[in-house]
Amino acid sequence: MIHRLTKILSHFWVADSGPYGLLILLFGMIFVLAPLLSAQIVAPIIVEIAFALILVAGAYNVSSRASLRGLAMALAVLSVLTGKFGLSYSERVIGAADILISVGMLAVFTVLMIKRFLARGRDQRHRIAGAVAVYLMLGLIWARLYQAVELVSPGAFRVAEGESLNGANLGYFSFVTLATLGYGDISPVNILARNLAVLEAITGQLYLVILISRLVAEGVEKSQKGQDG
Repeated sequence: MIHRLTKILSHFWVADSGPYGLLILLFGMIFVLAPLLSAQIVAPIIVEIAFALILVAGAYNVSSRASLRGLAMALAVLSVLTGKFGLSYSERVIGAADILISVGMLAVFTVLMIKRFLARGRDQRHRIAGAVAVYLMLGLIWARLYQAVELVSPGAFRVAEGESLNGANLGYFSFVTLATLGYGDISPVNILARNLAVLEAITGQLYLVILISRLVAEGVEKSQKGQDG
């Protein structure tokens, strides 16, 4: 049965078909499950399962190595387990370590996606889907980092009166920061949280500037070649 499931996943998330499976999962988690979690309509474990699926999808989308896929599977199970049970302080440290490991894997997936889907010569549709997926993964990476900070140092973020801090709110804060909107309804008060927020804002701007300048440069080069021809 496991072999059969692996075969289905390999077919659905084969890298040559584009990052569409991963993109669908990212949109579903960020724009559907996270708001439902914030409204307390779904349980946090559902979001953890969705994140676990993203880890597995990322591994299948960017690499054919069994070792990387196996590590993603193991980490996905660990993420679900750490999200299912209440954590004492020592266990919170373990939970934070799990988050940081998952951040490392997401970062690896992001780099590999940039190399695989944003490289010159790739299908334009794949490049657009890859660019959007990378942007969403950047926001997800920082959301997990904020979770780790809050897990180890409770109170690292200040929220509006009557609001409670959870993974959905930190995800919202991450994407607001990535897009440099800065509404101010959630504020980092811990020095590490503040530095991470600044770094995310810079990363978001640099990503867009570099991506757009690269696409414009390639468009100009293609246009010049067409005129020479």
